[in-house]
Amino acid sequence: MKLAFNYLLKLKSLPRNPCHDVVFETPLSVTKSEPNLVANTFEHFKNANISLIIIDNLHVQCPPPWEEHNITVDISLTKQNKENTSEVAYQKEFFRIKEKFSNRYTVFTDGSKLEEKIVAAAYFPEHPDRLKATRLRDGASVFSGELEGIALALTEIKKLTNYHKNFVIYSDSLLALQAIQNKNFKVIDIRRLYNLIRKFPPYVHISFVWIPAHDCRHPGE
Repeated sequence: MKLAFNYLLKLKSLPRNPCHDVVFETPLSVTKSEPNLVANTFEHFKNANISLIIIDNLHVQCPPPWEEHNITVDISLTKQNKENTSEVAYQKEFFRIKEKFSNRYTVFTDGSKLEEKIVAAAYFPEHPDRLKATRLRDGASVFSGELEGIALALTEIKKLTNYHKNFVIYSDSLLALQAIQNKNFKVIDIRRLYNLIRKFPPYVHISFVWIPAHDCRHPGE
């Protein structure tokens, strides 16, 4: 079992390994009639409260410079002067933007510090039961938490691409969205996000939209 633990942890950090998608993208089940080592090991990870999501990739390559990505970043709300703009005005602008993306599947993401611990989450208003959340390793920054929240959203979105083509992700982290917009591949987490995006079918489009913290949140968040 120790060897299985070590193998899966190592494999999780190497997404370019040919076995990676076979192990982590294939539905597995634990049955008495057909024992499955991988599925059983996943159960042990779960029982030990070990999240595979927080394992960093050892070799996260930059996407090729010629590669096109079917995404857009909307930070138009930054044009509003926060000191001179009321919450009501922000809400009005937010609803205008929300109307613009009304035909898209919606996700809200967040990363924050709670009791000296960084946590990340992705919330799906249309399907609240899909809520995803994780705690980052000790010493992680809020910026990393914001990007991890987006990674949680993208990972879940991949499962929905058979049913939806257009998605919108709302985030209150301007730094995170600017890093995505500018393709700041010096940041490993940005490379990870683009490596998730490039796996989507070509017909899928994702819009990232900035909203001010606490001013434009979905009521269920």
